[in-house]
Amino acid sequence: MEEVYGKKNKKNFSRDSIIGLGEDSFRKNYYPELQDKIHDLEKINARNKAIISTIPDILLVSDLDGNISPFTADSRTEDEIKKQFLCNHEIMETLSLAARQVQLSNSFYIEEMKMEIDEQIFYFEARFHQSESNEILIMLRNMTERIIMEHRLRDLVERDNLTNLYNRRCFEETMNKYNGKEAEKITAISIDLNGLKFINDTLGHIAGDRIIIDCAKIIREVFGDYGHISRIGGDEFGVILERVEEEQVERLLNALSIRVEQYNLTVPNGNMSVAYGYSHHTTGLVNMEYLFQVADNNMYQNKLLKKESTRGTFVKTLMKALEAKDYVSEGHVVRMEKLAALIGEALFLHQDQMDRLVLLTKFHDIGKIGIPDSILKKPAKLTEDEWKVMKTHTSIGERIALESMEIKDIAPLILHHHEKWDGTGYPSGLAKEDIPIECRILAVVDSFDAMTNDRPYHKAMHETEAAKEILACSGTFYDPKLVDIFYGIVKELNLI
Repeated sequence: MEEVYGKKNKKNFSRDSIIGLGEDSFRKNYYPELQDKIHDLEKINARNKAIISTIPDILLVSDLDGNISPFTADSRTEDEIKKQFLCNHEIMETLSLAARQVQLSNSFYIEEMKMEIDEQIFYFEARFHQSESNEILIMLRNMTERIIMEHRLRDLVERDNLTNLYNRRCFEETMNKYNGKEAEKITAISIDLNGLKFINDTLGHIAGDRIIIDCAKIIREVFGDYGHISRIGGDEFGVILERVEEEQVERLLNALSIRVEQYNLTVPNGNMSVAYGYSHHTTGLVNMEYLFQVADNNMYQNKLLKKESTRGTFVKTLMKALEAKDYVSEGHVVRMEKLAALIGEALFLHQDQMDRLVLLTKFHDIGKIGIPDSILKKPAKLTEDEWKVMKTHTSIGERIALESMEIKDIAPLILHHHEKWDGTGYPSGLAKEDIPIECRILAVVDSFDAMTNDRPYHKAMHETEAAKEILACSGTFYDPKLVDIFYGIVKELNLI
C-alpha cells in the first residue's frame, strides 16, 4: 500500500516545478517572486561579466595555500601577458607569498614588479584583497606606459637635454644629500671643456655641441660606474664619487686625459681639451660647498696650463712679458718644469700639487718685476743693502699673485720658494716639512739650472759639478729625500 501511495504521489522536482511552472508545481504561490530573483541574478551576472570584460587588469585568484589560477578565461590582449606571468616561477612565487601575507593579515596589499617579455620591460602593479569566500583576488595592472612617461618627465626635469647627463639642479640635490652628514671617501671633481667659445665662434655652435656631447660621453665612460655625473654649465661638468680611494680618483683622472688624447688622434680635426681639479673628503662631516669650491679652484689652476683655454692665454701673455723684460728665460722655465715634474711623479704627488708645481716653475720669480735692473743684472756680488732689496722679490711676487685671479693659489708658494731645509732661508725661516713640498722641489731644480747655465754673476758649470754641489748641501739647503730622487733622475737622463 505504501508502494502504491508513493508512486501515486511522487512529485517531479524539476526546475519548472520548483519555480512554479506547470500544473504539478507545489510552489505555485512563489512563482512571481522567484522569477524576479532569477531575473535579478541573471542581470547581475551579465553586469559582472561586462565589468570584468572592461577591466584593463589581469585578474588572478589565489586560494589560502597560495595556489594561483586565472580568475576568468578570456582572449583579450592581456591574455598573452597573463600566460607569461603564470609561466614565470619567480613572479608567481612573489605573488603567492604576498597572497599568503594578505590572508594572514586580512589587509589590502600592493606589490610593484617588472618583467621582461620579448626583450621589452613591462611594469606592473599587483593589488591583493581577500574576498568573503576565503580567496585572494589579485589584480595585475600594466603600468608600463605610465612608468615610461614618468621616467620621461623625470628626465626632462633631471637631465641635460644635449648630453643626457644629470643637470645642475640634480647635481645640487646630490650635493645636499651629503652636505652636513657623516660620510667617508667623498670626492668632488670639477671638469671644464677648454676653448668652447673659440670653437663656437669659428666652427659654429653645431660643432660646439658635437664636442660637448663627445666630451660628456668620455666623462661618462670614465666615471659612470663610480658616481654621479652632471653637466652644470655650458662647458662645465661636475662629478661626485662616494667610497672611492683617492689613489683611484687620480687613476680615473689620468684615464680621462688618455681618453681625450685618443679622441684627438682618432677624430678628424680633434681639438678637445679639458681641465680638471678634485677635492677628497676622507671621513667625518661633509661640507660639500667647500669641497666643490676647492675642486673648482684646482680645476682653474689646471686650466692655466692648458694652451687652449683663455686662462692659458693669460699664462702665455705674462710669460712673454717676463721674457721681454729678461726677468725669466723660456729655456730656464722649460728645463725646470721637466725636471720638477719628474720629481713630482716619483713622489706620486696629487694632480693639484703637480699643477701648482708647474705653475711655480713658471712664476716663482715674478716678483723680480719690482727689483731695479741695476741690482737684478749686476755682474758683481751684491752689497748687503742690495741683497735686502733682492730678497723682497718673494713678497712682491706674493702680492702680485694675490691680485691675479689666475695665479692667486700659488701666492704662498711664491713667497716661500727661497726657504731652506735647515731654516736659514727667507723670508720666514721655515725649516724641513714646514716648507711646502712644491717649494722644496723648486729649490733643487732651480739651483741646478742656475748653476748649469750662464748668469750675469757667474759662468755655467758642468752638470756633474752642479749635481755634486747639490749633494753636498743635502740636509742643509735641500730636502735629503728630494736630493736622492733628483740625483737618480739626472743620472737616468744621462745629465751626469
